[in-house]
Amino acid sequence: MGPPRTLSRTRSTVAAWLMGALVLLSLAHGARSGMPAWPAGLAAWGAGFALWPRLDRKQRRFATVLCALGGVALAAALARGVAPRWVGLLTQNTPLLGMLAAVSFLQLVGIGQGDARPLPRGPRALWQTIAGVHVFGAVINMSVVFIVVERLAQSGRLTQRQAVAVARGFLSAALWSPFFAAMAVALTYAPGARLAEVALAGAPLAAAVLWLAVRTLPPPRDGEPDAFVGFPMRPSALWLPLVLTVVVSAGHFVLPAWSSLAIIGGAALAISAIAAIAASGPADGVERIGAHASRRLPAMSGELVLFLAAGVFATGLQALMQAESGWLPFARFGPLQAAIVLALMIAFAGIGVHAVVTIVIASAWLAPLAPDATLLAMMFLMSWGIGLTINPMAGVHLSLQGRFGLSAPALARANLRYCVASYLVAVVWLFGVGAWRGLL
Repeated sequence: MGPPRTLSRTRSTVAAWLMGALVLLSLAHGARSGMPAWPAGLAAWGAGFALWPRLDRKQRRFATVLCALGGVALAAALARGVAPRWVGLLTQNTPLLGMLAAVSFLQLVGIGQGDARPLPRGPRALWQTIAGVHVFGAVINMSVVFIVVERLAQSGRLTQRQAVAVARGFLSAALWSPFFAAMAVALTYAPGARLAEVALAGAPLAAAVLWLAVRTLPPPRDGEPDAFVGFPMRPSALWLPLVLTVVVSAGHFVLPAWSSLAIIGGAALAISAIAAIAASGPADGVERIGAHASRRLPAMSGELVLFLAAGVFATGLQALMQAESGWLPFARFGPLQAAIVLALMIAFAGIGVHAVVTIVIASAWLAPLAPDATLLAMMFLMSWGIGLTINPMAGVHLSLQGRFGLSAPALARANLRYCVASYLVAVVWLFGVGAWRGLL
């Protein structure tokens, strides 16, 4: 994918301010303050236009194709006499984007910096690395991948085995984490899904998948050490996930009117600010927060434009589905149907289609069946947490390729056995969720 393109200082500053406005406006909307969603959407689109030159050619092409397909779908719906929900172009993914930008501030809370201990080796080191990446990745997202791989790399080299382990531990957090983009997407495209229920349903599956991640790890290649060289996780660092879990859980009881995404974003902002000020003092803490906003928020250009384009695509697809009867090969949506659709979504992931795209399509396609929201959301999380492991275009694979010269397609192929095994476990779990929801 290559390094990000340089951006003029003016564009970067404007984008940072607009992204900051996106965070605050979407938080105000989610807090049911009376603020409509569209002002946050305007801020998001303004930032997207400002950051457009920062995207590489593949990102621009993908966003353009999604917008074009959405435009064609809107035109087709209009031709069939359906009035699209135009405001969806501004609001479809705005709460999701606001939450992701707010969660990025958790990078101000350092994990593993200044640890000069020797790297652990052996089976315990493997478990420690995968579990650590999983727990911290569930909170600070992709940042933990860069923190861990930079520490693992010896003389600038990261083995494929280490990269595969890190990617598996990270992506499996999508199955339950409230702070992961996958959860925000699932809650957005499975209307009526409740965060607590979906996270509760996903956590045991994540534990099973983590076990598979270790058991199916490829053997060392020629030139790689026999004993796995892992990352030294400190138990004292677990305070961040624990505090966030407590704050978000309490928020749902204390602020029942707030949306789940607003509670998550608000908790991330509050804890990040408190941690930065406590660590650096009021003046330096505020300076760190401002520096993060000016540097890291514009760096979210890829995610921002992807979700804006996906919003256009979703708005058009939803309008077109209203105009068409929408052929479906089944009359109801239960565990069996979810397993079939999940297999298709994972297959598309294997040829490079991102889970965001297949989730948007599946949501609009299945809407006439009034699917159970929890089952639908779980299927979406599975398509992300399991399917992206074999997607050569997944962000984690491309990042490892760009930094260490590892082949993204090779990393995806190394996960094929793990993906198949995880899918089979996921199917069993879908039937368990179906039984819990009374769908059998």
